[in-house]
Amino acid sequence: MKHHGVSISGVGQGVYHDERLDALLSITGRMDGYLYRCRNDASYTMLYISDGIFTVSGYRPSDFIHNAVRDYVSAIHPDDLAVVYNAVDRAIEARCNWNVDYRIVPQVGEPLWVREIGGGVWDDAGELEFLEGFVVDISDRKVVEDLNAQLLLDLKAANEELSAQKREIELAKQQSDHSANHDLLTDLPNRRAFHNELKSVIDRCAGTGDAAGLLFIDLDRFKQVNDTLGHEAGDALLQRVSDKLRTILRSADFVARLGGDEFAFLFSGNAEQAREKAVRVAERVLERLRIKVPAPGGDIHVGCTVGVAIYPTEAADPDALVALADRLMYIGKKNGRDRLVTTDALGSEAGELRQSA
Repeated sequence: MKHHGVSISGVGQGVYHDERLDALLSITGRMDGYLYRCRNDASYTMLYISDGIFTVSGYRPSDFIHNAVRDYVSAIHPDDLAVVYNAVDRAIEARCNWNVDYRIVPQVGEPLWVREIGGGVWDDAGELEFLEGFVVDISDRKVVEDLNAQLLLDLKAANEELSAQKREIELAKQQSDHSANHDLLTDLPNRRAFHNELKSVIDRCAGTGDAAGLLFIDLDRFKQVNDTLGHEAGDALLQRVSDKLRTILRSADFVARLGGDEFAFLFSGNAEQAREKAVRVAERVLERLRIKVPAPGGDIHVGCTVGVAIYPTEAADPDALVALADRLMYIGKKNGRDRLVTTDALGSEAGELRQSA
């Protein structure tokens, strides 16, 4: 009974093993692929390769068994060997499966793409004994994948082109905005930008209780430079003046060319110190803009006249502030040039100026 029981058990296990093998071979036989097992030796001697190799490549399985006619490596496209070797070597080192795409050179026809999923088999001593895997034909899938990859590349290129166009448009807009708000000759903000900034500063000061100081600056003897040396010399002088005004600016200050030889300097800050700061800035402007221009009949001593007005103590809104600073500057012109003029310096006339402004 005991022997009979063992025999029955052995037969049952064998039948189960055969059924699994038959099922595996039946399944793989229906697929465009093949199974293989080879030794881990110098020639990768093939021990088993399923019939699917014939369907895929046109080579008979018997050609590969024990490398009778050819070894499996000979069927791999030579340009892909390095990829296959690297994938297998990395997987074996990590003791994990490899998954690699490569081309098979069939007996007839063009190379075709396959995907191999395989792994190593180690013996009880931990030595690598076999390599085995499953290889499936992915030629049709590869065409789709390649098309998708090309589409992605095309899409990326299109996105990059759109991004470049967007950057160009933004740059053009920035340049357009810059041109609309800056003087072409000096690159200082122009009259339009000045009035926008003035309104913004006044609105901010109205909310914070700070004061705003406005300096109207008009060059002295600029017409003499133009008449004596020409407009190119006049333009060069305006650029030089602009550079000197920039050296006085703090980060929160604003200077603009209003047109011709007229400039405006705008700042804001503590109301109690506004007048003192305005005078101090105006004195620096007077000093920096004392420029000697060589001319055939003798040097032309350029300077400037500055009208100084303060918001809100002397003017209640942007228009009034501009009008007051402008009038103070012209009074300075009439009284000898090369000076700064404030409402305090005019005494009783200051009230009349404020009312008329």
